Formats: sequence, C-alpha cells, structure tokens
Amino acid sequence: MTDVKQSIFDIAEISRSMGVRNAIVSPGSRSAPLTLAFVRHPGITCRAVVDERSAAFVALGIARQTQSPVAVICTSGTAALNLASAVAEAFFQQIPLLVLTADRPPEWIAQNDGQTVFQRNLYGDNCRGYFELPVDYDHPDAKWQIRRTLSDAINCATDSVPGPVHVNVPLREPLYPGTPFTYSQGIRTITAASSERRLPDSEWDQLLDIWNSCDQKLIVAGLQAPDAGLNRRIEACLGKADVVLLGDVVSNCKQDPEIYHYDAILHSGSEALLKSLKPDLLLTFGGPVVSKSLKQFLRKYTPEYHWHLQFESKSIDPFQSLTTILPVSPDYFFESLATELMAPFPVRKYRGKWLRAQRFASDLVRAFLDQAEMSEILAMAEVLDVIQPESVLHLGNSAIVRLASFVGQRQAEGLTVYSNRGTNGIDGTLSSAVGAALSTSRLTTVILGDLSFFYDRNALWQAELPPNLRIIVFNNHGGGIFRVLDGSKEMPELESFFEVSHSLSAKNTALDHGVKYSTCDSIEALREELPGFFDTGKGPGLLEVQFDRAGNAETFLNFKALLREIS
Repeated sequence: MTDVKQSIFDIAEISRSMGVRNAIVSPGSRSAPLTLAFVRHPGITCRAVVDERSAAFVALGIARQTQSPVAVICTSGTAALNLASAVAEAFFQQIPLLVLTADRPPEWIAQNDGQTVFQRNLYGDNCRGYFELPVDYDHPDAKWQIRRTLSDAINCATDSVPGPVHVNVPLREPLYPGTPFTYSQGIRTITAASSERRLPDSEWDQLLDIWNSCDQKLIVAGLQAPDAGLNRRIEACLGKADVVLLGDVVSNCKQDPEIYHYDAILHSGSEALLKSLKPDLLLTFGGPVVSKSLKQFLRKYTPEYHWHLQFESKSIDPFQSLTTILPVSPDYFFESLATELMAPFPVRKYRGKWLRAQRFASDLVRAFLDQAEMSEILAMAEVLDVIQPESVLHLGNSAIVRLASFVGQRQAEGLTVYSNRGTNGIDGTLSSAVGAALSTSRLTTVILGDLSFFYDRNALWQAELPPNLRIIVFNNHGGGIFRVLDGSKEMPELESFFEVSHSLSAKNTALDHGVKYSTCDSIEALREELPGFFDTGKGPGLLEVQFDRAGNAETFLNFKALLREIS
C-alpha cells in the first residue's frame, strides 16, 4: 500500500466520525479500496448485498429505521445506475444516504473500457447533492479536499432537509492494498451546527388572528417518521380547539381514535356532507398522503387558508390550495400553538360533523366486511386486526397501501408504519423491509403484492435474514389493481399487457432462502394461520395468501360503491 491510497481508506473514518454507523456494500473490483475501508473499520457495521438495486433499498430501510445516514458502496458502470430508484425514493422521503460510487479515471470514460458510464451527476435532481473526489491525491491539498468534500456531503445528507448525496470516487489501479492498512488519527472534519427556526411574535399574532377567525380547522398529517413527542403536542392542541386531525395511513401520527374512516367518508356521494366538511383553515405537515379521496376533496372544497410546515422554500402544493409556507418544524409549531390556545374548548361543531360521518362509515364498513367473500380488502382487515403492538409494518405500493387506508382500522398501540411513498414504485418494497428488520429487534412485517414480491425477491439474498422478519404476499397472480382502475379495466389488452398474468408461487423463493413458508386461500385458513405466523420465536416467515383476481376486483368495486351511501 502506498500513502496515496490512505486518503481513500480514511473516507470510512470520516464517515464514522460524522455519524455513519452502517454501510451496504455490493461486490466489485473498482470499488475494492472503498469496500475494504468500510468493511475493516471497527466502528461501522457492513453487510454485503449482491444486487445493487436491492442493496440501495436495504440501506434506505436501515436509514429510515435508525434515522441516521447509511453508506451505499458499489463499483463503476451500470452498478451505479441500479441505485437510482432507491436514491429517488430517499430524496422524496428525505432519508439520508451516502452513495459512494467507484469510477474509472476520467481519461478512460467513453474509451471502450469496461464498466464505464457517465457517472457525473448521475442522479440529477433526484439527489440532494453531487460531489466528486480528485482522481490523484498525493498532494496535501488534494487530501484536504477529500476530507472537506466528505464533510460537505454528509452535512448535506443530514441537513434540515435531509436526503441522499452522491459522492463519485475515481480510482486508479492498483486497487488492492498489498499490506494491511490503518486509519489516520485525529482527522479534522467540518460539522454544521443545527438551529431551530422560529417565527417572530408579529407573525404569530397574524396566524392566531386567522386561527381564531376560522370555524372549521383541519389538520392533515402526511408521510413521516414516528415522533412520540410530536404526537403529544398535537394532542394538547386538539384538546383546546374545535379542530380535526386526519393522519394518513403512513403518517405515524397518532390518529384520532374516533375518526379513523376518513378515507371511506370522503368517498361519499353526498354533496351536502362533503360541503359541510370543507375546512376554513387547512394545516398540513409531513410528506405525501395516500388517500386519493382526500386529495380530491381538498382540491374541490378549497379552504380559505392553507398553511404548510416545511423547511423547503419551494412550494409543495398537492391540494392546490397553499397560501402560506411556515419554515418551522411541526414539533415547534404545535408546542407553541398549544401555549397560545385556551382550554377547554366548550363547543366542537366541526368535530361533531366528522363524528357523525364516522359512525355511519364505521357501521357500513363493518357490515360489509362481516359478509364479504374471501378478498384482499377482507384479508387486509384481518391482518391489521391482529398486527402486534410496538411492531413495525411495511406496506407495499399499488393496491396494498390503498387497501390499508380504506380499511381504516384503529392502529395497534406503538405500531410504526412505513411505505415507499416518495415515488410510489413497487421496486424495493421487500428490500426496504429487510433493511428495517436488520436495524431493530421489533417484529417487522411487510405486506406486499405478488408483482412487488417477485420483482424484489433478491432482497432475501442475504448472508443471514433477520429472525424478526415476517412477509405477507397477497398473490392474485397478476396486477390486480388494473381491474379496478377507471380506463384500464375496459381495455382488451388488460390481461396480457397490464395485469401480466402468471402462475408463480413464492414457495420456492422462500425455501431457497431458508424462510418458513405457509399458504392459505380462505378467510378461515387465514384467521387460523395468523396467530402462529406472528410468533416471535419462529424466525423469518412468509405467508402467501391466494386470491381470485376477478372475484377480488368485484368485491372491491362493490365496497367502493357502498361508500357512496355515506351521508
């Protein structure tokens, strides 16, 4: 080993000193110096994942679970391209990833040399920042540049608006050290101090004037990580005002225990009901919401005022009603608001309207489920009824997360819910859940559709799968959601080019990776299977639930039609 490579090996030490404790590594030759630097570092836990696409989502799952940056290391060429889906998901969910891609020296790019693509700014606007290290670093100034660049990259990843950053690392041969190496001691890094943004008193006076002038106040919580302190502060506000909280299925915001069928309520065909629920003031925080009915409701019944809590200066306005960006944290805002509100609040007319609709919706949904045939919506209700408190739940995209939102069950105490709703893709669902399960001792359950499972089954290609992982596959042998979407269900190409019917089973995949497998095709068998499936002493398990695609679609459409009766 020459001293020249020392700067590359020290990347691991810089990362560790700035909060990186986990790294996911995909095998490769060009990335050997980076791989060895992280794998040999005693302060960083490294895991090998062969499939780069899966590797990046495993890293995302770890970072989301631990709320700390995770490094992803891959070799040059198409390996780096395979990280793109997870990088985009991390960007839109504001999850910190340190993406380290090895690269050929610049003079060899586009020269018919192996494993070369254009890697500069590879992920474009789907990344918080792009950084490139010098290709030659024997001069002291180059070593200083590497240390400064890594500091900038990690600070960018963990800023007030966190997310993935891409560090491209051109490497010359020889790539493998001939002798053991050590890490430099006392490396100087640059940290960025955090600051709490606050609103001036004059701004609060204006906001409170608006708050007090509005009779119907609605709070909508979008996708976000669990925060027990924030939940307590919101509860304090709810106890002092006539205000309604709608927590999205992936918001991890403690849902109002008496208003949990809002997705069903907003499918009502009663114009009078929906108009009566129109808010005067809408207060939103967090990321995207799953509920399409909520988005359509708020776009049609536009509030006079819409405040959104975000550090981003760029407008994020999915409800097309934004009037004010408040650049503060939800924790600060609700704590400050609670101190300004008087208690108790005697008359809650707006909340009363929602409660009446909730009682109607709850009776309707329960009556439907009590008589429903075996279907995905009934199976989802059964699973959510028995999901364990204080566990972690990952919801797949497409129909799965929508079903959970429609069912609208009261959440188990302490349940944490995640879903890849930054970009809503089916890729990486299983890998993200595996990453989460690797990072916690809590039981971690992922519910996903068959296409999502087979698309991402390399997630199970791990040296050792975590014993707390539980996988539930809803297998309707195709893209069943296309039978319920307006437009696609009428197409003659539905089965061949949208659903893409198949006869695959998850059984062999489970057996290949040492996962205990079981299956069922009736609601009675599902109810019998679930208690044992969640037994924490059995190691990783996979439950495949079989459905008839046509019958399942019919049941779901009947359910949606029934919701039109809510008034």
